Amino acid sequence: MKIVHLFSSKVFAGLERHVEELSFEQSKTHEVTVIGPNFFSDKFRCNYMVIDTNAWRFSPFLRLNLNKTLSRLQPDIVHTHGQKMTSVINADLHFSTIHGTKKNISAFEKTDHVFGASARSIEKISTLKSTILENWVDETRFQNFRKLSPEFFLYLGRLEPVKNPQRLIRAWQGIDKKLLIVGNGQLKDQLITLIKELGLTKTIEIQDETDDVSSLLSKASALLIPSDREGSPKVLYESLFCKVPVLSTDCGNIADVLPNESVSRVSDSDFRDLIKRWVNNYEELYSSQIETFKYVAQNNVLAAQALRVNKVYQEFLSKASK
Repeated sequence: MKIVHLFSSKVFAGLERHVEELSFEQSKTHEVTVIGPNFFSDKFRCNYMVIDTNAWRFSPFLRLNLNKTLSRLQPDIVHTHGQKMTSVINADLHFSTIHGTKKNISAFEKTDHVFGASARSIEKISTLKSTILENWVDETRFQNFRKLSPEFFLYLGRLEPVKNPQRLIRAWQGIDKKLLIVGNGQLKDQLITLIKELGLTKTIEIQDETDDVSSLLSKASALLIPSDREGSPKVLYESLFCKVPVLSTDCGNIADVLPNESVSRVSDSDFRDLIKRWVNNYEELYSSQIETFKYVAQNNVLAAQALRVNKVYQEFLSKASK
């Protein structure tokens, strides 16, 4: 198959790593091209074509450039990620992925098939044209992983409003453990100010995003997810794969993955109570998620999930050829 993936983004986080890993796995047996912004070209291991997909979505130049490129490539499959690229592309066989939850799904409904990161992602789309595709772990990124003595609790992700890292910072008041926040985004300066205002500079540190997730998880007591909305967070599965417990708000598919006692309602007070319940009970928290560690290691690996995507592609290609 000739497959083209398209995405638009300004940060390299969960969605972007999802596209990178899926495209790389597919490229082992198929002809795959990814189209995206120029500053991510060195992040991808398969063929990458630079187009300014971050341009205004109604730009006639963007649409013209994309149409010319697709006409030249003649792909069998076009797979768009996120609402913007899904809305600007027209293709004979058009697949799309909703990585979080969207109020407006009209662009996705026009595609031939929709992959959703969770049941919530595609709850408004017919089951006849949608597939739940939970995220995965690229095992090659963790081949040399070795768990070390825990040094900190970890937040790993974009510093954006939907992720609500402020909730986590406020919950850390009165806790004498180290919290490491790793990521970039529009809230970074506000978070630095909030940490200072709350007098938490001795216990909370912010670092820029990094590709070395393995090193961070090797030293983490637990991963903390305070989000308002999620889909199927990649870092959730990577953490569990590395046997690092996770505490989270009830967003996306997280409550379907973690034990009930590891999940709070999406509220500041409930999340604070969750953190305080477990922050000094690491051994018990670890023990409560052992079965979850096993399940993720067996089921949420890249090769298996990429094969599921390819099978859906093949089904549509078979129908189209009849």
